[in-house]
Amino acid sequence: MRRPRVGKVCYINCEPVYYGIEEGAVAADCDLVEGTPAELNRMLARGDLDISVISSVAYAQSPGKYRLLSDLAIACDGAVGSVVCLSRLPLQDLDGERVLITQESLTSVYLLRLLLERDYGVRPVYLQGEVSEVLPSEVAAGLLIGDPALRASHERRYPHQLDLGEGWKALTGLPFVFALWGAREEFYQENPETTRTLHRALLASKTYSLGRAEALSAAVHVRVGISEEACLNYFRKQLSFDLTTRHLEGFEQFLQSPELDGFVVLPVPWRFVEMG
Repeated sequence: MRRPRVGKVCYINCEPVYYGIEEGAVAADCDLVEGTPAELNRMLARGDLDISVISSVAYAQSPGKYRLLSDLAIACDGAVGSVVCLSRLPLQDLDGERVLITQESLTSVYLLRLLLERDYGVRPVYLQGEVSEVLPSEVAAGLLIGDPALRASHERRYPHQLDLGEGWKALTGLPFVFALWGAREEFYQENPETTRTLHRALLASKTYSLGRAEALSAAVHVRVGISEEACLNYFRKQLSFDLTTRHLEGFEQFLQSPELDGFVVLPVPWRFVEMG
């Protein structure tokens, strides 16, 4: 049997789950494959990956294709720092204005639309494209995710900024789940014990990594261009890698939003790998 292929987001938000494996402290017989969230979604759907981080909306659109790995997520319970909308204008003035949205994160795009409409009463014109810390002159605002968003959050290049995790917490009082870990159903059915072994390895790596958050921050902060202290704060206080019932409650509330009508079929079943 070939080695399983496991997807990893190319931003540092995945490091606290994979660092232990990459350091060799946790054994995992697999090949790690990096990509953007959108690339990993497509690769998992095609069968180019066996297990991967997956956009939470992508899972909700096709829950029958995947089994979730319990207690693994990329989530937040308040400000997240790495999913932000930068704006030249006050957010309440964005109605009819052009807003550039990344194609890398399906979930973040839907959340931005929801927050701008509910909290600020605006419906911008959304343009898909590549978003960087420097917005094109023809747009009023842009949605950034991952490492570029972290840099932009700390540099404050634009006068107005919306942290989507903070916005969701203010609106609902609940955590938000941006991504989950899933195994392809076919892979799980054909390789149940291998799936469980890799699941245990990812959980062990998470525990190892978060227990050494200072060392991890020292290792990766230069890659992003933020301080060690900011990186440590990101790992310890902004991101959550757990998937509790409260996390699921927050995500279920998001899925029931009118903004997602037609994109997901409710109720979305939570189908997990059964741990023996």
